[in-house]
Amino acid sequence: MKQVHFFALKDDLLPMLEAVEHVIPIKYILMGQFPTMEFETFTNGRQIPSLGQSATGSASSGQSFLVTRRDIPIEVRPIKTVFGIRYSLDQLINPDTVTLSPGGRWGEDVVINGRVATASDAPLAQELMKIFSRAFRKQFSKVRAFYVGPGAAILLDAGKRLTAAEQSPREFDLTRERPVP
Repeated sequence: MKQVHFFALKDDLLPMLEAVEHVIPIKYILMGQFPTMEFETFTNGRQIPSLGQSATGSASSGQSFLVTRRDIPIEVRPIKTVFGIRYSLDQLINPDTVTLSPGGRWGEDVVINGRVATASDAPLAQELMKIFSRAFRKQFSKVRAFYVGPGAAILLDAGKRLTAAEQSPREFDLTRERPVP
């Protein structure tokens, strides 16, 4: 699995996504299980509601989007549940995609990390990962294993928390210093 972990605010994400969109026409489709086959699709990052705002305070339960070229059809998996049929939109049967979990601000003092990743070896998925990785390298700074957007870096330097989850202990937060053993 290839992946890029990052911390970003909306004003960090928009220029990075625009750089990707300039290279290749993409679409973002909200992932999840839904009662109908109607899915929220966006043709650019500016259209994504609440971009740069974490809805849950945890990277593992925040919103995620499938990202692929605009002309690639998306496949949906029907799933039988006790409540009836649900329609699952994920990467399992969509190999020409990457996933974007934007993370973002949670309250005033916390930024939840985001991630771009793919479990697919498909050429388009690998190309998308290269394009995203290049955009992160050009526009974000590297702090340990994370790319940090300019706005998120200001918050980091101001002592705000950059973390995977608001409820995580502070010793797991991103810091510029190395912890003393």
